[in-house]
This record gives sequence, structure tokens and C-alpha cells, in this order.
Amino acid sequence: MAPSTKYDKVYTVTSVTHLIPIKLDLTKLNYTHWSTLFANHCSTYEVSQFLQAATTSNDDDDAKKADAAVLGWIYLTISEPLLERLLNSQPKTAFAAWEFLKNIFQENKRSKVVELTAELRALDIGDLKPEQYFRKIDAISAMLANLGTTITDKIS
Repeated sequence: MAPSTKYDKVYTVTSVTHLIPIKLDLTKLNYTHWSTLFANHCSTYEVSQFLQAATTSNDDDDAKKADAAVLGWIYLTISEPLLERLLNSQPKTAFAAWEFLKNIFQENKRSKVVELTAELRALDIGDLKPEQYFRKIDAISAMLANLGTTITDKIS
């Protein structure tokens, strides 16, 4: 029997996509929800430190293996276009990948909020059925919420 390490829980995860049911996707602007689920998952498996700083020591093989597992979880829970961008950046650690993804979503946050707000204000029912119209409003509202912006009933 192999000696146990403090990271043994990591190796019990057979399918991270069942535990983190949404994929991080630029078109859905779902970073807030994804990162919350992902960080909670890492906390459950006692590997949150790999998202907080580049803490992996060169001489700690167990930590390097656990960090690689967390990096693998990131790869499996993001959309294909984001995966391509992330792989092109060649992150060496889970922390590097985590920061890379966070920066993608925070870089253009303000301009995306302005764009979505303008889209919402310009939304016209036109040929849409009422349920389609309200679904569109809900979708824009959800994207704004993911960007940390709320919609109010104020008319400005």
C-alpha cells in the first residue's frame, strides 16, 4: 500500500465535470458562476492553495502532482475556444491558468457591461413572441449579473 499524502482526496475525483456542471464560456460570460463552483470544489478537496498563489515547491513531488490534477480540472471545465487560448499560453501551474482565465474575463469587463446595457435598452419586441422577448431580457440580465452589474427599474 502506497503511503498517503495530504492530497490523496484529489485522486478520488473521477469526473470533475459532474462536480462542476457548467463550462466556462466567453459567450455566456459565466466566469463568476464557474469560478465560484471551481473554487468551492477545490476547497472541498483541500487544494485551494493552488488557485491562490504559485506555491508549488520544486522539491515537493506530491504538491506538483496535485497542482497538475487541479490544472487538469481547469482544462476539463472550460469551453474549447478558451482551452485553445489557455493551452497556447502554456501555463505551468493551476495558479497560472486560473489567473490567465480571470484576466480574460476582467480585461474587457467595463466595455462588455456598456455593450450589454446598450443592447438591453435597444431591445424591441418586434417580431419576437413575448416569451422569446423576456428570455432575451433574462439572458442579458444574467450576463450583466455575471459581470457584477445589476439591472434596476430606474429610467435614465
